[in-house]
Amino acid sequence: MSIPPNNPQNPRWLLDLSEWEVKPFTDVPRSILDEEGYGIVSYTWGYIADYRNLSTDTPRGILWDVPGTKKWTLSEARRIMGTIGTRYVWWDWMCVPQGGRGVMKDLSPEMREVQGQEIGKQMHIYRNAKKSIVWLHSTFWQDESALKALLLSRPQDGNAEPTTAVGYVEQVGRQLRAAQDGEWWLRSGWTLQEGVLLAQTHLVDVNGEKLRDDRFIHGGCASVLDITARITRLTVELARAFVIHAEGQEQDGGSPSGQLAEALASPDSALTLRQSLKSLIKSGLVAYTEYSPLYILAGKQSRTFGVPQDACWALIGAMGLENVTVNYDAPMDEIKRVFLRALIERYQWTMLLLPLPDIRIKYMRGQATLSRDFDWIDIIDGVLLPIGVFVDTLIRPRSPPTNPTPPRDPNKDPEERLRQSLPILAYTDALHIWPREAAGRKLVVYSGKKEEIRWFRHYRQSPDGLRIVSPRVAIPEEEDLIHGAWFLPLEDLEVRSGVQGKRCLVLLRFNSQPPGGQPAYGDFGGIGDIWGIGPEKAEVDEITLDPGL
Repeated sequence: MSIPPNNPQNPRWLLDLSEWEVKPFTDVPRSILDEEGYGIVSYTWGYIADYRNLSTDTPRGILWDVPGTKKWTLSEARRIMGTIGTRYVWWDWMCVPQGGRGVMKDLSPEMREVQGQEIGKQMHIYRNAKKSIVWLHSTFWQDESALKALLLSRPQDGNAEPTTAVGYVEQVGRQLRAAQDGEWWLRSGWTLQEGVLLAQTHLVDVNGEKLRDDRFIHGGCASVLDITARITRLTVELARAFVIHAEGQEQDGGSPSGQLAEALASPDSALTLRQSLKSLIKSGLVAYTEYSPLYILAGKQSRTFGVPQDACWALIGAMGLENVTVNYDAPMDEIKRVFLRALIERYQWTMLLLPLPDIRIKYMRGQATLSRDFDWIDIIDGVLLPIGVFVDTLIRPRSPPTNPTPPRDPNKDPEERLRQSLPILAYTDALHIWPREAAGRKLVVYSGKKEEIRWFRHYRQSPDGLRIVSPRVAIPEEEDLIHGAWFLPLEDLEVRSGVQGKRCLVLLRFNSQPPGGQPAYGDFGGIGDIWGIGPEKAEVDEITLDPGL
């Protein structure tokens, strides 16, 4: 059988459950695709794959070897696929070429190229499917489990309800860790993307059963949305508490955020809550939706990938990237640079809503664990947590490129007006900032002197997690850092005591006139909210932004 031609919007093959045969997409009757469509399944077989023993009873028409598994037979999987409700399914175990592991034959160069193409169009395949399921291999809804308790917002195994907001945070944290330990779907790198693309998809257990409850927001059955809803709400409440504490606002002891803000007065509780916030964001379940790149990248910290390259390739669709071209087998740093370049081009300043990295990056060399300074490509690994949990901002991505919205009128739409006024970001091996209009325009940056700044919030990340530094909680060294910095304003904030607030890129060790006609440069100091920037300013044509301290 020859290899069907490539169509970037459609899969090459679909599995016919009725005939138990893999067929070219172009051979599936158009009437079936129009009326019934095809289905997809999100599952996790990689951790039980058996590359030493090939599957038996494989569908007809497959052009490569299919590994077996240590848990499921194909007949059992076929029955579960039948619960999707479509005759045809896109099941990557059968529809994406694989080989070269264990006793499996190597893929030819042509088939290797086909493999990359099919992986790269997963976003379109998932969007075009009409039905889907998420198959949880280790979960029985009839039994009590951490995931079930998490979804139903209740204690597990008859434990008492927590009586404090801190107790509630700790309970959710325990349930989340136990759910991740018990259900591989919450740990797989590929399902991080699949959950984003299948937000309304129901969760079925080992037997193909659904969890039903009137509180579930999509058809009364537990879905991917129900996993993220509780985690996101709690994360927002916790982040709000950090803002209340840093601002010295009056605390409402009757609200979750107020109780958590009170707890932040204790150093031990503050440390626990910073670590909790970090763990929640790293779960990948906060803002678990399409076009939330920083949250998806942070989720990589809790996920497992079969090969290092998949830590980028598995997230193309989740981050709304298209036409990313790089050799799958290229060195990892090269792959990360290509993906960072594409993300900066696609999302611009959304990708820099990040804290000052008061951290060292750990990495392995042989058997040794070493550390180094933060580098831009570390954004791809999600090592910096997004500060969007703390702030309301109009700096956010456009609608997806595949579904463009009508042109917006900047005179009526503040978000569009801001988007058209922000400087341009571009990444090569360095990060460059240019004025929006090159001809006759300048970037204007302002100095921060102690006598001018009335108030500030500086977002930072230490090894324990995110924190907010303000005049109320800062030590002298932290205040000196802000008072010696320069600021590139990005958006207006509220007025305080007659002073206009500005959300700014903080520039450390800024040099507006380097020798030799080089562009101005500065170190990335994270994002800060400043009230009272002084009149001293510098106008430059370009800024090269270095990655940190």
